[in-house]
Amino acid sequence: MKNIDTLISELDEILKIYNSIEYHKLQSPLNSDVLHFYFNKLNIENKSFESLYKWKNGEKENEYCQMMQYGGLLSLEESIKLKENYLEGCVENIFIPIISDGEQILLFNNNRSKNYGRIYLYSVPLLYIEKPISCFDSLETMIITIVESYKEKAYIYDEKERWLNIDSEKIKLIAKKNNKKSAYWKEHDPLYWEDWYEI
Repeated sequence: MKNIDTLISELDEILKIYNSIEYHKLQSPLNSDVLHFYFNKLNIENKSFESLYKWKNGEKENEYCQMMQYGGLLSLEESIKLKENYLEGCVENIFIPIISDGEQILLFNNNRSKNYGRIYLYSVPLLYIEKPISCFDSLETMIITIVESYKEKAYIYDEKERWLNIDSEKIKLIAKKNNKKSAYWKEHDPLYWEDWYEI
């Protein structure tokens, strides 16, 4: 697998080409001291996570960026607010919110266990609330899935409507191929969490 910095460079290029309107809703990274202040506040030491936020500090304030089907990258400030004010008591404290569309949130597993670094889906409409489900095997495989989804036209941005059109069936095939450990892409019943919940 390519290293995280190479993958982020590919993501940057693919968003500029296929989704430039939403790309420009992402803000520049914070300076090194502020970045490390937030990393310490989140109690995270992970190269992939740090590389992601050294690329962009998420969406600009009062903007919604449709980067993928689950929304756009959260700023570190928003991530901390969500963790402290919204997810408190809903999910285990080991998760860090990284991407959201308002109703669904992708969470980074910051627990140094066998599932460390895996990405989980917290979804109100799909009922993955108290028990988020593994969705991407890592930040790397999430980025690979996003890039392939644009290349394979599973994501097509409509500049006139300013909306990201999503081919769910294509994305499922791409995600399943790249995220073999994640339960979301396998057959499962959301109500029988005992069969798929791994925390």
